Amino acid sequence: METPVKINDQEYMGYQLKQLRKAHGFKSQEKFAEFLGLSKDTIYNYERGNTAIPHDIIKRVCTEFNVSADYFFFGHDSPLNVENKDDDIDTILSEKIKKCNRFEKQKVLDMMDVLFRECPAI
Repeated sequence: METPVKINDQEYMGYQLKQLRKAHGFKSQEKFAEFLGLSKDTIYNYERGNTAIPHDIIKRVCTEFNVSADYFFFGHDSPLNVENKDDDIDTILSEKIKKCNRFEKQKVLDMMDVLFRECPAI
């Protein structure tokens, strides 16, 4: 039986926080920190996984950005409230594709070919 790879929850949750920050247009940690009423150093430490994000901050961020806690713990929830903005869709697609290996990317391309054949407007 193989031993599962240990995932550092702090690092993963920090990564998710950074993705959420960027997805909502906060290009700097400083502006995001101001928005949340926290220090820039606090945001830096959360995003780097140096410090665990307290539950009250997770709850607040989830409420503020309309994501479930599953987004932070499991990555199951979308980090955006997509309002049919092309740049949001492009960002989402780009981020998802970056996480794919070569085989998965080819599968996505194959699926897109099928979809485009069935959609006469494209």
